[in-house]
Amino acid sequence: MTDTISAAQLHTRTIGKRLFAVSVLASVVFATRFAAAVVIIEYPVSGPVGITLGPDGNLWFTEDQANKIGKITTGGVVTEYAAAGQPNGITLGPDGNLWFTETNKIGKITTGGVVTEYAAAGRPNGITAGPDGNLWFTEIAADKIGKITTSGVITEYPVPTGSSGPEDITAGPDGNLWFTEIVADKIGKITTSGVITEYPLTANSAPIGIAAGPDGNLWFTEFGANQIGRITTGGSVTEYPIPTANSFPLGITLGPDGNLWFTEGKIGTITPGGVITEYPFPANTSNDITAGPDGNLWFTGDKQIGKVGLGITPTGVDVPVLAGTTIFNTKNNTDTDVAVDTTFASVTSAGITTVTATSTPTDLPLPSLTADVG
Repeated sequence: MTDTISAAQLHTRTIGKRLFAVSVLASVVFATRFAAAVVIIEYPVSGPVGITLGPDGNLWFTEDQANKIGKITTGGVVTEYAAAGQPNGITLGPDGNLWFTETNKIGKITTGGVVTEYAAAGRPNGITAGPDGNLWFTEIAADKIGKITTSGVITEYPVPTGSSGPEDITAGPDGNLWFTEIVADKIGKITTSGVITEYPLTANSAPIGIAAGPDGNLWFTEFGANQIGRITTGGSVTEYPIPTANSFPLGITLGPDGNLWFTEGKIGTITPGGVITEYPFPANTSNDITAGPDGNLWFTGDKQIGKVGLGITPTGVDVPVLAGTTIFNTKNNTDTDVAVDTTFASVTSAGITTVTATSTPTDLPLPSLTADVG
């Protein structure tokens, strides 16, 4: 059986006043008969780290190398705003602003780009909105969990384990905040009144990202153990090895498909039942990940913002393609049985077909991409 992504569906777009080189890892989703596949589109930016959905329907991200807060529309238009101190984590606050961590500061940015900063020691890292109307954050260098009101008043709570290295934090389904301890190899829970409970993990697991799942549990990445972990609100832990060795998982989020999506050297997904699928992509680096308003996943990489498209059907995919763009076509990371016009493409031993567009930014005379799926 074959299915075609037609040339008419692969075209160029002028994105605002800027043209972005876009890399696409293209596969087709064939309903329930075949394993799901994804399209990955990348937009170049400078060293993005954290990413979250804003109240304006855009994705907001931090750029620690450039000292900026960035905004990207679902169409790929990027706007950047200056920030002072290597911004890292970012989240939507209950006041409709975006809140982010910096080196010894907590920052707030309006959707209009106005930045306010509040002094906070201990090298704040992860940040999330709590059920109490406050923002909660980790202080990785001070071994504390911090709380900041929307007016900027900060309260800190020491983590019982010394040298714990609290990393990421998220709101749990039980009304508490849950966080990872990368140094102590633990998962922590803090009530909104400041009472902390810790749960030990496998030695050297080095948990980093954490997110609430659709099953009432918390899911987290284990950077050191190469696993995805699940912890119930009662503290029972289950761990799932990632198929690719030394994948170094980082961020994790709940996707619109009811699965957890995570970043590593690839983009990975895990079902609530523990089934893991991985998708390679050209940049081969990814940091944080979040669900967008368009039904897709958005992630940060070393030098790019990536979009993971989930809504692809057998009739094809409409993606932005510009002159100089490279299109990557693969299925399930291993299938090399891909037929593409060799005038525009060549099949590599890794199973990735590369198509390079050479036309000016108008409709490109690209061939159809025909993938043999069985």
